Amino acid sequence: MINQQQLDHLINDIEYLKYEIQSLNKVISFVPYSRKPLGGESIIENLLSINSTQSRIATVLEALKKQGEGLELEDFLIFDRVELTEEEVENLSVSTVLKDIEVLRTDLIKFLRDKPPSYFEIEMTEESKTVSVLDVLWAMVTEERKSLKEIAQLVLTYQSDKQFQREIASRPKH
Repeated sequence: MINQQQLDHLINDIEYLKYEIQSLNKVISFVPYSRKPLGGESIIENLLSINSTQSRIATVLEALKKQGEGLELEDFLIFDRVELTEEEVENLSVSTVLKDIEVLRTDLIKFLRDKPPSYFEIEMTEESKTVSVLDVLWAMVTEERKSLKEIAQLVLTYQSDKQFQREIASRPKH
């Protein structure tokens, strides 16, 4: 049985991640967000994966409204990562992606706050295992935390690189 305290904790975590995205908006334009680190994802790809996941979860929640229990999650590819070519990345606006995440997140929070605890117990199937709405939402939070940690690490790396380049440029030439 899911209690209100568990739900409040979940919704607060989901809301907190919204504020992290808002904070990112202040620094993101100062870093090369489209640059892919060796063997990794660019900042914008990470952001698109966050947006894609929450969009797919919204689709799952909408399907639950129509179908009810027994939904097959494999059909939704909820946690598939977004991979782009360099050309696709160049055509994206990071501020638009951040705004999309924020709008979707606001809608998701509002939707979840209106649901009774029993809603979060609705069961679905994922790879022949039973999972609840609560499980899926916690998985989203966990994935987002990983992505945001990666993004923060890249931002710090790029800022350190920029500082190092300034220090080198300011050294007197012998």
